Amino acid sequence: MKKNKFIEIIESVCPPDLAEPWDNCGFQVNTEFEDVDKALVALEVTDDVIDEAVDTESDLIITHHPMIFEGIDKIDHNDVTGNYIIKLIKLGISVYSCHTSFDKLDGGNNDYLGQVLELNDIVPFENGNLFCRRAVTPFEVTLAEFVHKAADALEISEKYFKVCGDPTRTIYSVGWCTGSGAEFIREACEEGCDLFITGDLKYHDAQMAKALGICVLDAGHYGTEKIFVDNMAEILSRKTNCEIVKSKIDINPFV
Repeated sequence: MKKNKFIEIIESVCPPDLAEPWDNCGFQVNTEFEDVDKALVALEVTDDVIDEAVDTESDLIITHHPMIFEGIDKIDHNDVTGNYIIKLIKLGISVYSCHTSFDKLDGGNNDYLGQVLELNDIVPFENGNLFCRRAVTPFEVTLAEFVHKAADALEISEKYFKVCGDPTRTIYSVGWCTGSGAEFIREACEEGCDLFITGDLKYHDAQMAKALGICVLDAGHYGTEKIFVDNMAEILSRKTNCEIVKSKIDINPFV
């Protein structure tokens, strides 16, 4: 398939105009090679992911996190991003990113997280916030039990989690924002959520949640967004005739 046709399909599913103004969705690297026979889906570009693209003979890498967020003054092999760009161009591998556009998307990261957690009646926040979703638990469950189930569903150890709230509290309504969404804790409380799930929770965010009376599960930025690989790969497999490869690299930076 021609690369421009492949990108047209992605953008028909995930329109770029859904992205936030500060974001950098779209091509990160666009090499001269126009055919895409195989595409690798990964959360973001790392050295290991580039090596995986080579090993799988992928022509294109589709990521959630953009490789380039701000303007680049120079491309230097001593700089992490510069080194990635140089390697990718030498290898002839293009990179295309779907970030906040995919977070907001109907069927994107946030809807998919609710499905993975087996929650019922998934809907956007009533206030129109497209980043957040809320749902109800299918059966009575305590906060501690929910955390255990979330770790199993996300296939990530609880040692990476941070939890704020009474472990014995019964959870009925759950809100969430994949990635870094602690700024929406107050909105989740206003939506009537017993629990809010996100990543990158800071001390003062947790103190605010405690004062508001809402439980918070910080399942990690990586933990809540690694689902992008399965979700996007499934979508592209249905929409294109290219071979879609799911990255197997564990890029969690924490040990």
